[in-house]
Amino acid sequence: MTFAAVFVALFKEWLIRLWRRPKLTASIEAKYPDCIRTAVQWRGRDKEKPWKGWKYWLRVWVKNEGNVRAEKVEVFLSRAWVWNDRSFEPLPNFTPMNLLWSYTDDAYVDGISPDMRRLCDLGSIAEPAYSDLANPSLSLSETHLSLRQKNTDWLPPGRYKFEIKIAGSNCEPVTSCIHLHLTGRWHEEPTEMLAHGFTVAVSSGCDSASPPV
Repeated sequence: MTFAAVFVALFKEWLIRLWRRPKLTASIEAKYPDCIRTAVQWRGRDKEKPWKGWKYWLRVWVKNEGNVRAEKVEVFLSRAWVWNDRSFEPLPNFTPMNLLWSYTDDAYVDGISPDMRRLCDLGSIAEPAYSDLANPSLSLSETHLSLRQKNTDWLPPGRYKFEIKIAGSNCEPVTSCIHLHLTGRWHEEPTEMLAHGFTVAVSSGCDSASPPV
């Protein structure tokens, strides 16, 4: 038996896993369907006069660019920073969390097949009036960002970086960085809102020392 044959016999499974494996990637742009406007009704404190308005959901595309199905995939929001005019600083009172897959209450998706992708909710931006109903201390003239489905925490306008880790039961975690600039401005026209209300992009890795994009 030749050396090559012995090598293949000993390392066959390892070679197969090296060649055939999932490859998860993340992407997001300030355009439909990554960012989608939805109608919302919220009763708040005044049960007789529910507030009706609009909210933009920011959603991350998770794609499998590998050649094997990715199983039990999750997206974990691990760290966050905010720009303070000179550098990025850790976001105060930030709690790491699993993000939920769009249109579900699930932190895990059973699988993503090769060349397929799924949307995952990062957060939402609501009309300023909605922010006041949810938290009276927030400004009525600016938009705020909520990272949670229940809209219990709101972030003011600013530049942020969010580190997300995407992993599956059969693939190693991949780290991506979401760069978000929330201008605070609300525009009734969706095209104006997507152009001037915020900017969002993704890069690989997440270096807190890098300047905002």
